[in-house]
Amino acid sequence: MAGSAIRRLGHTISDDGLITYHDQPATWADVDRLAGRRMDRRRCYAIIDGDDGAPALHEAVRWSQACTGCTNDYDAQRGMGCPECGYQGRVRNAAWVPVSVLKEVRP
Repeated sequence: MAGSAIRRLGHTISDDGLITYHDQPATWADVDRLAGRRMDRRRCYAIIDGDDGAPALHEAVRWSQACTGCTNDYDAQRGMGCPECGYQGRVRNAAWVPVSVLKEVRP
């Protein structure tokens, strides 16, 4: 599985609340320069400007969890199933996490 690199230029929010992100492809040289080392080409990265306007490197993190729409029990491993999760009881999530945070978690 090949990774990818993007540069997030901003976003717009429509009147009905739909968020559209404005992304363009980034080079691996940009990713490596921001990280200060050669990054894993199998992962997905995004260059997103921080609150101070400085670009920061983020990595895509994905996980699955029990569906919150069909279970109220936070200790449950799987919900009963509902239209939100496709009647499977589990949902997939993803988020961009700063690489600086991941360095503290990963060995």
